[in-house]
Parts: sequence; C-alpha cells; structure tokens
Amino acid sequence: MKKKKVLKKRSFSESRRSFASPKIQKGVPKGRIVVLAVIIVFVGVIAYFFISSETLKPGEIPSYVTGDMRTMYEWAATPEGKALLEQMPCYCGCKYDGHMHTRHCFWRDDGSFDKHGITCSVCFDIAKKTKQMHEQGIDICTIRKDVDKFYEPNKHLGTDTPMPAGCA
Repeated sequence: MKKKKVLKKRSFSESRRSFASPKIQKGVPKGRIVVLAVIIVFVGVIAYFFISSETLKPGEIPSYVTGDMRTMYEWAATPEGKALLEQMPCYCGCKYDGHMHTRHCFWRDDGSFDKHGITCSVCFDIAKKTKQMHEQGIDICTIRKDVDKFYEPNKHLGTDTPMPAGCA
C-alpha cells in the first residue's frame, strides 16, 4: 500500500521565494543595474564630447575627430581652406547659431574648434565639395553656383554669405 505524502503548509513569503524568478528576489534586479550602467556611460560620453571641445587651445582638434572629418578640419584651418569656406554659405540652418559661412561650422573666428561640423553632414558635404572642386581647378564662382543650385530647396536655411568678388 502506498503511503500518502503529507504536504507541509508554507507561509506566503516562503512559497513566493520558491517560485520567484531571480529578478524578483531581494535587492536591485540585474536588468536595472545594466540599464543604469548604460545611462552613466552615455552621459559620460556626451559630457566628454562637450567639455573636451571647450578646453582646447585655438587651432587644436580633439582626438575623437578622426579620418575624413579630421582631414576636413585640418584643411578648413589652412589659409586656402579658410578663404574658400568663408565664401561658401551653409544650408543646414546653422545661421540660427550665428554662423555666417561654412568655415564657422568648423572653426570660430577666434580660431577655436567648433563641433558643429562633426555632427552635420550638410556642412561636411559643402566643405568636401568645395575642396574637391577647387583641387580640380574649378574657380570659386563656379563652385559657389554649383553648391547654391544643389541646395536650392534649403535656400531659406542658408547663411547670408555674400557672393565671391567677380561672380555675377
């Protein structure tokens, strides 16, 4: 004959512990710790991005600017790049940040780094196109007209950059 098992009565807290998943146990769940760690890292990266660009000496480019973007910043700081980009409007809407031309997207008037060029593909594309066309021997008037024509739909966002001297 089989013996009947007698089940021991458990309190509510004992039964809860035995059926609970590891996430519902006492303390902070692992998922929340991971989310908190990700948020802290994200805030740290953002803080580094904003603080590091403000502590640079004039003419310095932060170490996080690499590749083609670094090349563009270096070129924009040369006399040639500076002269050309000061004749090119920007059509991203940065005029609302006080920019007067595309060079301001990369460098401020005091020679300090402006992080706007890193985050804006319009600024980068205008500078890249200007540099490439100039290296092909195309004159500034033709470059300017080509950029203006391409960004015609964004004309209302363009900086008030005067036409280069001698351009009609």
